Order: sequence, then C-alpha cells, then structure tokens
Amino acid sequence: MFRHILRRLLLAIPTLWAVVTIIFLVVRVVPGDPARAVLGDYASEETIAAYREQMGLNDSLWVQYKNYILGLLRGDLGDSLVSRTPAWDQIKSVLPHTLELSLAAILIALCIGLPLGVISAMKRNTMIDYTTRIVSLIGLSAPAFYIGLLLMYFFAAKLGWFPAIGAGDFSDPVDNLRRLVLPAITLGMVETASVTRMTRSVMLNVLNDDYVRTARAKGLVESRVMRDHALRSAMVPIVSLVGIFTIGLIGGSVLTEQVFGRPGLGSRLVGATRQFDYNMIQAIMVVYALIIVIVNILVDLIYTWVDPRVRHS
Repeated sequence: MFRHILRRLLLAIPTLWAVVTIIFLVVRVVPGDPARAVLGDYASEETIAAYREQMGLNDSLWVQYKNYILGLLRGDLGDSLVSRTPAWDQIKSVLPHTLELSLAAILIALCIGLPLGVISAMKRNTMIDYTTRIVSLIGLSAPAFYIGLLLMYFFAAKLGWFPAIGAGDFSDPVDNLRRLVLPAITLGMVETASVTRMTRSVMLNVLNDDYVRTARAKGLVESRVMRDHALRSAMVPIVSLVGIFTIGLIGGSVLTEQVFGRPGLGSRLVGATRQFDYNMIQAIMVVYALIIVIVNILVDLIYTWVDPRVRHS
C-alpha cells in the first residue's frame, strides 16, 4: 500500500510541473500589454516602463519562468498586478468557500444519488425506475444557474427559509450552513443525476453476475447482497465519476457563485480576468491544478480500498 501511494505521489510531480509550465506559457501568449491594461490607456510611457520594471515584465521569458518556478518551490504564487499584494493572500480568503461548496454538493450527490440508483436498478422497468430516470434526466438537462434562480425564488424570496445572497462566516456555523444550503443543492442536483444514472447502469450489470446469484442462493437477505456484494463491485466506476465531477464542480462553480453572490475561486478568477490581472489568473490556475492533482491521488487511493487488485495493476 505504501509503495502504491509513493508511486502515485512521484507520478504527480512531473504532471504538476507540466501543468504549471503550460499555465505560464498560456498566460504570456495572451494578446495585450498587462502593464497598460492595469494602469489604463492614459498612463504615461514613463509610468508604464517603471511599472514593467518593478513587476519584472521586462525580463526575458526564461528569467520570468525561472523566477516563477523558484517562487512556486518556496510557496510563493507571485503578486497581483492590480493590488501589488501577494496573490495567495487573496486566494486563501476565498478558497475555503469554494471547497466547502464543492464538498457539500458531492455529499448531497452521494447521499441521494447512490440510494436512488440502487433502488432504480432493483425496481427495473417499474414506475419507481421510470420516475427516477425522468427526474435524473431533468437534473442533467437543466442548467445549474437556472436551478439556482428557481431555488432562490421559492425558498429565499417566497418562503424566506434561506438567505439568497452571500456566504456565511465560519465563526457562525448556523448562518454559514443556512447560506450554503441553496448553492450546494444547486450544484449537487446535477451530480446527483449523474451518480443516479451511473449507479443504476453499473448495478444492472452487476446483478446478473454469478457471485450475486450465489450470494442469493446462500440465503443472504437482499439488503446484504446489495451492500456487501453488488454495490462494492460497482463502486470503481462510480468513484471515477465522482472524481471527475469533483474536479468539474471546483472549476465550474463560478456560475453558482455569481448567482448567489458567494466569494470563491471562480468569482476571483472572473474578477482577475476583467482587470487583466495576469499574475492573479496564473496563481488561481496553479491552485486549481494542485487541487486536481490531489483529487486524482485521492481517487486512486479510494480505488485501492474498494478493489485491492488495482494496486497490483
């Protein structure tokens, strides 16, 4: 097990290096002068030249890349071109809100999607199965921002159960939870639909396997057959799907954050793009890349727990 974890960590290093190198190059081939974009069209040439010298924009591409990599090794993501403050100081203030929202959406998807998928497979071609499939199809088809607006209208504007705008303070767990419910349901509904359909599809294949029929022939109750035999075998593709959607949720939460007025990485990235703050864009993308690598490692580790044969493959 330790060797498997060590191998995954070592493979993550060149992957992360390649990703941050691509981010560095992509940011620098974007058309436009970042100094003029930050200072405005009416800034003098002397002011722009001084700003470029101060922020290291006059250095060659290789020097900028070397300083960039050395800074990352020290944990330095660089300074914002607009505020001239460390980019990490701005990111760490919003990162917990993005992680909180994504984890809550994943928890909703698993708690609802897994049972619905199992029940739908067990009740194949019944009214329960048809209803579950129709509801999951609606969840996949409806845009997240539209679902968010509907939830905001009914549960915030009409019923007044939850606040509509903003994120709570972590020092007040109750208020934070109330402000988290609607955006978490908005993001969670899309993944719930996907988890439900994937679980149903995989379970239908597993239920026809010999070991499931053998477990039933031994006289095991149906709930134990589903839990200990069928569902455990079906978890590998489900874990893959959840891992993919976790990455998508963290990177694609920007619309939900915009609708509900929540701070987060997505909102911060939009703001940096509007201000042409290339250093902040670069820093946020590096954080996204690091999160994706960590999620992939966690998914690999969950694989080995669900199916120990994976570590030997």
